[in-house]
Amino acid sequence: MKKLILFLMVLVFGTVGFSKTRHLGNYSYIDTDGAINIAVNAAVAAKNLNRKYIPLIAYMGADVGTMATVERKSIVLEYKGKEYHLPTMKELRQNYNRDVMDMTLFANEIEHIFPSEMSNYRYQPWIDFCPARTEPRKLAPGDVTLSSSTGVKTKLYFKNPGIKKGDIAILRVHDKKNPDIKGELTIQF
Repeated sequence: MKKLILFLMVLVFGTVGFSKTRHLGNYSYIDTDGAINIAVNAAVAAKNLNRKYIPLIAYMGADVGTMATVERKSIVLEYKGKEYHLPTMKELRQNYNRDVMDMTLFANEIEHIFPSEMSNYRYQPWIDFCPARTEPRKLAPGDVTLSSSTGVKTKLYFKNPGIKKGDIAILRVHDKKNPDIKGELTIQF
């Protein structure tokens, strides 16, 4: 009986604090546990870890009854305890010229996000935090508003902190005014 109680305690308390990220296949992940729901396609990043910047495609939306305003500063990638923020568009353009190639590579990947809960959102097609050079009509806004029906599909680039195959990083997103409105997702490269 004591072993059963001990096992149940480990089971219950051992899972507290862990992200409920699900792997959707081919380096695609989703987490709908927070007030901000996030899915990421990390296939191009995982297959090109030698690059200076890590390209991700992120899908974000909010839970029912939640409105969130997400700005560039409120999106971070945590790796080995250190946080990395999105670069400015000027910095990205000066230091990285593979954004158009990244779009071609993403287009050749099988999409695993849309057979998930993220297909319930209407995405704002003109919004992208990191538009490619060939996307002049897309806006790189200071912030975006998310709701239970409206989301954003955006490219995200982070300076590569030395991620290797099999390493884990956490993508964190929070509302710019209320950090309690947040979401996070674990990515294994």
